[in-house]
Amino acid sequence: MRAIPFLIAGLLVSGCASSPTVQSQKYAKLSTQQTLEDPMEKVYPAVEEALRNIHVAERNPDEKPNAVEMQKLTEATWETDWVYSQSQNKYIEYKVNGFPRKKYLQLRVKYHVVAKTEIGGTHVEVKAQEEVERLAKDGTPDGWDSAGEPDTALGRRMLDQVAKNILAAAP
Repeated sequence: MRAIPFLIAGLLVSGCASSPTVQSQKYAKLSTQQTLEDPMEKVYPAVEEALRNIHVAERNPDEKPNAVEMQKLTEATWETDWVYSQSQNKYIEYKVNGFPRKKYLQLRVKYHVVAKTEIGGTHVEVKAQEEVERLAKDGTPDGWDSAGEPDTALGRRMLDQVAKNILAAAP
């Protein structure tokens, strides 16, 4: 009878160990927020252009404001649907014939962009919600897990694209 709790604990531990441990490359953290020295009238279309090829699930305001509404707009938000790609820093390690290998995992990301007017410009912050595909021991997909700490490079790339779009639209 005393062995039953140990048997149950052993089954739980072996069940949790079915997928390899996700590891992450250690890269420097990048800033995912910046105050752009431009008014909302320039930042809003630059964010829209940066998200042009991504399905935006929610935005506030719902529709692009006209010129008068844009003058009064102090905050705008966008949230995308999942964007799928391959991770640049999340992987699992395994061995083939005794030699170590890495497999970079499939990734999905939701972006949440917030633009707020402030003295001197518009503050833009890009938050990325990142999940990696869990793999079973045989290499087949086994669902999705939170990636823990998101890769700040994802948000930074989006922020840089917004800044580039502002410069590209300049007369």
